[in-house]
Amino acid sequence: MKARLPALLFVSLLLAAGVSHAKPAAKAPDDRPTLSIVVVDSLLYQQGAITDFDRLDMAFEYIAKERKWPVQIKAERFAANTPAHETELRIFNQPLREETLGDVTFRGWMTLTVRGKKHDFGIITFRYYVRPGENLDDMLEKVFRGAANAAAEKIEPILFPKPAAAPKQP
Repeated sequence: MKARLPALLFVSLLLAAGVSHAKPAAKAPDDRPTLSIVVVDSLLYQQGAITDFDRLDMAFEYIAKERKWPVQIKAERFAANTPAHETELRIFNQPLREETLGDVTFRGWMTLTVRGKKHDFGIITFRYYVRPGENLDDMLEKVFRGAANAAAEKIEPILFPKPAAAPKQP
């Protein structure tokens, strides 16, 4: 009986090692069209582990999923000297500001290019009024989601136009 214990221990270790090295199931390729988001922002004001670029990327991913957009989001920082994207939202991001006491304002000039045709949205502004004692990360998430939602209001009619209603017959 004592001779079996090392053999059982060895076999159990081999089984555990085999399970940890098993390949995960392959995911089906995502064949949806891509909305490339190119963020041009200042490196001077980036503090912390999560930057404005990361927050914009997460906000647009959230908004696309919430609105059920049939696209995949691909975010890039700066993207200088890269080939043009078929569909690209370019954001020239400004640092967040406090314009009046208790608010945080996002400002970013945004352009959408779809198959070579450029749509200039101008400066998108979103203002969020901070609650007393609100967590900084929660507040920043709400600011960037609000800005992404404001941009989505302008993007949606261009990328996903609704069919015109049929005229009513008398």
